Amino acid sequence: MIEISRRSALAIVAGGVVSAGIAYAAVSSFSDEDLVRVTLEKYFGRLNMRIEHLQQFVLEFRNRNPWIFPSEKLGDAVTLLEKTRLGEARQLLPAQKRLDLTHFDRWLIAEFHMLTDYAWRSSPDDPIRFTGWQPCTNPFATLDPPQNA
Repeated sequence: MIEISRRSALAIVAGGVVSAGIAYAAVSSFSDEDLVRVTLEKYFGRLNMRIEHLQQFVLEFRNRNPWIFPSEKLGDAVTLLEKTRLGEARQLLPAQKRLDLTHFDRWLIAEFHMLTDYAWRSSPDDPIRFTGWQPCTNPFATLDPPQNA
């Protein structure tokens, strides 16, 4: 039988408390920008986007779709999972939470294309900028009323 000294037991408990504290501090320090960045990078790879443009995009996205964002705890958990490359752990969530996250991902990608110049850049290395809502992004659209001859 293995005997554990009181000093070893205290060291194990202290290590657990410190680890829990560090994990809590890491999760509680995530912001909406972190969630949006890791979600977009999951689909598009590394984003060349300045923090100011990302913050403007997140603010506009949240204002346009306040019901789409996951709860703060779920958002922090997803951010942590994606940052640690454990994104497949989403499958362990309840079905409704997985559906909510899929819905969030789809809306985020759609709004990202509408509110930034991601699709209009001349090179993949060009920085991505927040452009705001444009009523029509079709370059071939004719918005003038028809002229009667």
